Amino acid sequence: MRRVLVTRAEPGASETAARLNAMGLVPLVAPALSIEAFAPEADWPPQDGERVIFTSANGVRAYVDAGFPVSVDAMCVGPATTSAAEDAGFRAIWNADGNSDALVQKITSGFETHEGAWVHYANDAAAGEVCRRLNEAGFAARFVPLYGARPTQRPVSLEQLQSGDVILLHSAKAADAVLGWLDETPVETGELLLVAVSERAAEPLKHLQWHCVSCASGPNEEKLLEALQIALKSGLSSD
Repeated sequence: MRRVLVTRAEPGASETAARLNAMGLVPLVAPALSIEAFAPEADWPPQDGERVIFTSANGVRAYVDAGFPVSVDAMCVGPATTSAAEDAGFRAIWNADGNSDALVQKITSGFETHEGAWVHYANDAAAGEVCRRLNEAGFAARFVPLYGARPTQRPVSLEQLQSGDVILLHSAKAADAVLGWLDETPVETGELLLVAVSERAAEPLKHLQWHCVSCASGPNEEKLLEALQIALKSGLSSD
């Protein structure tokens, strides 16, 4: 049976592993990133009239864990983030059904600049890029770094991969961490399949030799698992 190294951070990694089990695959859970919540500062909760922005389910969870109110409107980047926001009970929820580009487009095309401010809750690596673009479009928006995603130590399971096995990537930051693992302990990637949630997520590792590189047609887990199935059946790159 094919083994799939799941590099997604928890708790999402376990959710992905369950789906892979259902597909008849053997998941090897090896999060490339660990989530570190930061102590909230006084001005971090949303102010009156502010809508919130989430670009990952981890952002939603960090927001809720910080004790911030869910009686606000939330713009979410895609289905998984939207599902997390629905579970948390946010007042009104919009699904951009894409990436950060789609999210910015949904706000700039669907809202007026005078209709209220926005606050983006995410990991510190996001560095306020979404807010910068909204500010340039005339919207009031601010960035709150609720948590950090730090690279983990190289897992033993990386060295257990054999010909035809898969490394599954949910983000470019995870890919950077995997590259660090491979720099530390070289692995014969030429016999492995690399499956990524986007071209950007695959980019840090594409210079290596792989048996197959397959990128999802959309930035969500449904499309990622579709790309995985295509790669397993064909062994051909989706590029």
